[in-house]
Amino acid sequence: MSETHNEQVNDSESGMPSAATLRGRVLSLPTLVAITVGAILLGFAMWRIFDFEWDEVWINIKGVHLGKYLLAGGLYYLSFWFRGVRWKLIAKTANIGGDNGKHVPGSIALAGIILMGWFANSVAFLRLGDAYRGWALSKESKSDFPSSLGTVLAERVQDMAAVLILVLGAAIWLTIEGDSKVPGWVVFAAFVLVVGLILGLLIMRMTGERISRRLPGRLGSAYVNFQRGTLSSFSGSVIPPQIILGIIGWILEIARFYFVTDAMNIDISFGIVMFAALANAMLTTIPTPGGFGFVEGGLTGLLILFGLSDNQAISLVAVDRTISWLSVVLFGGILFVVWHAIKAKKNTPTSSYPPE
Repeated sequence: MSETHNEQVNDSESGMPSAATLRGRVLSLPTLVAITVGAILLGFAMWRIFDFEWDEVWINIKGVHLGKYLLAGGLYYLSFWFRGVRWKLIAKTANIGGDNGKHVPGSIALAGIILMGWFANSVAFLRLGDAYRGWALSKESKSDFPSSLGTVLAERVQDMAAVLILVLGAAIWLTIEGDSKVPGWVVFAAFVLVVGLILGLLIMRMTGERISRRLPGRLGSAYVNFQRGTLSSFSGSVIPPQIILGIIGWILEIARFYFVTDAMNIDISFGIVMFAALANAMLTTIPTPGGFGFVEGGLTGLLILFGLSDNQAISLVAVDRTISWLSVVLFGGILFVVWHAIKAKKNTPTSSYPPE
């Protein structure tokens, strides 16, 4: 039996989200149901809530400045490298890969895994991409899956902390500008997410041992490793640079949205750009593929609240989503196929023939 087949069997037995599992989930019934629900909600919003003139929307989309649009895309993909550098720091802090992170992949490889994880989140149900990232890190670093998955959770906590800092900054910016339409729900949602995650970490630290004792042997051991991977990712000396790297990643996402608005010649405050880009990111956490339906409807409504016309808002959201969602599906999908094809080829045993 080949090593590749053994790996697939082991992944199936352990419940890890292998490449085969991901392929099965893309067209699964829950995913199709989630896409349908998102489409119905988006269709209802366009039909009953917003008032579009589709000819004008199409003119807005066709008038995009190509150079600025490509710059927006380039800055967006640059953010993956900063996220890869941060994940490497987190993994080393959590002692993934042993010997001070000797087997942890490089920042570019980790950036590629993050892109593939985002691809999985863009096409599958219930954010399977986060679990896929933990699985890929465990394979590349020769570490256990629960500990590797713990670093992904730690990264999410840091992401929400960075988002809260930037959301508060955007709110202050808009208040100074005298904008009375600061959407409190965005600030509140970011605050609740951060507080919820921090409380979850505290509960994990205080009750982890008791929980692990009540779980069956193998599951209890996995939970202990998951707890260790998560909590050991937070070390006082390395948290500041990790937070800074996370903020840089989010600033590049804000820059993406800014240059998309500039490419469409839409004049809005930078504070609004910050709010819209961060609200976009939070809406993608809704467990439809890529936040489909919720991102488009929610972000369009937010932009209209800030004073854009219905036609400008939906045009801007449509163009931005070609970068933040459709390009991830395209490039992340290509990388996923190529990555796993190379891994499969490396794991295929070569035939040997006896000497004549």
